[in-house]
Amino acid sequence: MKRVMKVMISVMTVFFFLASILLLVIGTMSLQENRYIKIFNYSYSVVGSGSMEPTIMTGEFIIIKYIDYDDVYSDVEAGSKPIIAFRTDKNIVHRAIEATEEGLVTKGDNNSAIDAGYVTEENFIGIVVANFMLLDIGNITLNYKNLVFLVIIIILLFILVHEMVNFIKMVRHAQEEKMLAEHELTKDEWIKAEKERIRLELEAEMKARREAENDKNSTVK
Repeated sequence: MKRVMKVMISVMTVFFFLASILLLVIGTMSLQENRYIKIFNYSYSVVGSGSMEPTIMTGEFIIIKYIDYDDVYSDVEAGSKPIIAFRTDKNIVHRAIEATEEGLVTKGDNNSAIDAGYVTEENFIGIVVANFMLLDIGNITLNYKNLVFLVIIIILLFILVHEMVNFIKMVRHAQEEKMLAEHELTKDEWIKAEKERIRLELEAEMKARREAENDKNSTVK
């Protein structure tokens, strides 16, 4: 039972490990292609320009929540000025400053002019709910995207191979334990059979001696 539990735990560990690898690879590829990856109605990215400084610095990570455009429009119309993510020819994170019939008017906190065009339901992505600097990983990712991607892939492949080797070793060990247990069982059965055979042989020999003695006594009489 314990062996089965160990195998199940290892299988689950490998499964979640592979899922984590897939998530990291997809996330890194998304950063390379300037698009967002959606996870449980949230997304993350790295800010690549200073248009929102000092509110959001270049290289900071941002968390984007996917919500309905109408809800954001109503908030802006009521006087709120949330930071939103939207698409033009690229992904942009700017502050919504006004709601008009054409759509939302946006502007970077560090820009003097408002953005050209409007944000509508078609190009709206979500609102920024958090931003933070994680050491200097964001800037490194922005400046060395291809190198970072290659390093991540190499590291993940190394870890994957290492985990798979450990998993194979564990399976082999479990098989060896099973074979050893079966061998011990076969050995015990053989010993039991041998004991039974010897017992039967001794009984047969003793019976033959008694019969021989009885025959001898009968002849003497």
